[in-house]
Amino acid sequence: MLSTAMSVDALESKSMTRYNGAYAYADWTETNGNVTTYTYLSVTETDDETDIYVSVWTYNEMTGESSDKYGYMCTEDDVFNIDKKLNSASLSEVEIELYEWYYDETGEYYITEGALTVKADWTGIGDVSKGSSRYVSRDGDYVFKSAENSLSRRASVTGSINGSDLGSEYYARMVSFKSASMSVEK
Repeated sequence: MLSTAMSVDALESKSMTRYNGAYAYADWTETNGNVTTYTYLSVTETDDETDIYVSVWTYNEMTGESSDKYGYMCTEDDVFNIDKKLNSASLSEVEIELYEWYYDETGEYYITEGALTVKADWTGIGDVSKGSSRYVSRDGDYVFKSAENSLSRRASVTGSINGSDLGSEYYARMVSFKSASMSVEK
């Protein structure tokens, strides 16, 4: 008689991922005559890279015309610094390729609109808030778990695009986070 024994570990596959990082974002609104411009900027830094996203949406109340432009870049350069206690953050001057969305009868597409230069500095306001979240998902023998702890703080921000001051922000915030996820399959 032949007997075979297998350990539980041999039947189980595990993977775990950890992320530490921080981000800051801001919204600006400016109206000149009949034209309103909404600008949004977010910067996310992790152990590996920094992601920068900017969007500029303009609307002419008289003509009803609008434009929706955006830019995104990912860099390993040290262009973003944020204080661990969320007292301040700064994005060095970076150049981002800009695109504009168009819609017509054939669908949607975008074209390159050139580049813009973005820079911003955040200053913390008020108290730091703590947050946490947990998530578990099960599907048969597969289990996925994730958890995140974060600190966040309101901020004031000064920013510029192509050297032009964006004025007073509508809303701005700084956040630092630690997250981990684990998947197990038996």
